[in-house]
This record gives sequence, C-alpha cells and structure tokens, in this order.
Amino acid sequence: MEYVKKMIFTASAITLFISALLFVTPAAVFSQEIVAFIGEVSGKVIIVKSNPGEEIPAEIGALLSSGDTIKTGSGSFASVIFQDDGSRVKLGENAVLTLNVTRKQKKLNKRMRLDKGKLWAKVKKKRDTEFQINTPTSVASVKGTNFIIEEHVWGETWVWVLEGRVELSNGRRNIIINKGQKGTATKEKIDVGKTKVDDDLLEPGKHNLIFYLMHKDDPNLRKELHLNIKK
Repeated sequence: MEYVKKMIFTASAITLFISALLFVTPAAVFSQEIVAFIGEVSGKVIIVKSNPGEEIPAEIGALLSSGDTIKTGSGSFASVIFQDDGSRVKLGENAVLTLNVTRKQKKLNKRMRLDKGKLWAKVKKKRDTEFQINTPTSVASVKGTNFIIEEHVWGETWVWVLEGRVELSNGRRNIIINKGQKGTATKEKIDVGKTKVDDDLLEPGKHNLIFYLMHKDDPNLRKELHLNIKK
C-alpha cells in the first residue's frame, strides 16, 4: 500500500510540475527561436545553450538559438548556417563564438561575438540587415562578402577580405578593408595592408584542388591533376 501511495504521489508531482511550467513560464520553455543550425562538425565541438545553459555535443543538424555559444577543441572545426538566407560561418580549432541574432520580418540581423580563434564567413548580405562580428578588440561590419577574422589571445584582430569589403573599427578609428587586403586592429591602433603570400587562408575541412597541365606545343592537349587535401 505504501508503495502504491508513493507511485501516486510521484505521478501527481510530475503532473503538477509540468502544469506549472506551462502556466508560469511558457516563453522560457518553448519560445527559443531557431536561427541557425550546425552544417559541419569535426572533432570535439560543444554547444553551450543559452536556455537553460546546458552543454551538449555538436552534431550535424543541431539547432541553434540566439545566445547559444559554440566552442571548438584542438584539431576541430564546425560550421554554422543561418536559416534565413544560408549565410555561413566556419570556426577553426580552439574558437569560441556566441550568437546574438534578432529577427526583422523574414530576415535576421546577425551579430556574433568571437572571443578567440579563427572564423571563415560567406555572407549573403541583404538590404536593411546586419552581419557583424564583435571581438574583445574590434567590430567587423560586413557589406556582403567572403572574409576571414581571427582573434588572438594577445589582443589583436586580423581580418582578410576575399570578396566584397568589411568595415573594421576599434572604437577610435574605422577603416574599410577591400578584396585582397588584410586589416589589423588592437585597442590602440588599426591598419590595413595587402594580404601576404604566406597568410593561412585555407579553411578547415576537405578540399579538392584541380591543376591543369598544358602541352607546350598544343593547348588543346591537357591533363588534369586532382589533389584531395584535408586541413
């Protein structure tokens, strides 16, 4: 009889608990809007959820909400794809990125914080929306582009622009970085110059490179050399 009473009490307690959640805090439980998802993942990657703050392993297709943080471990990477337009960012190893996204009708204003590490971005910029990456050192505002941004532990931000342009600010001065240029910023200074040959611009993952070998006497004769590399 005592065992039956305990069973009834437990079931009642669970029912009351669920009812309380539905009545008191429905927004906290159900209103976390999905803004993005994990597109690629390799190695040790975790998602720190904004609500209720739990940590879960990142898997392909994992859903992300504003306030979520993605952390990559050594030798790891992950990509984040935004659900409104397919814009994508890819994190390299030992990186920490937090999403801060707000909806504007059918579009998303995308603001992120990169606390450390390297990020590759392919942005489909739309009118009247934002794509901004904040670091402890600077703010990069994107005008519709492909670019790379890296935040170093010694307090310096590097930005390479592959397509389009990026506006970089350290709070004292703003500069525009165009295609083929590299910007650097600390809290004290900011500058722009040309991308160097030895700059590491290849994003992590698998790459299929094709080289064409032409015959010196007959341009119609050629061979293709395919190289599969993994960074």
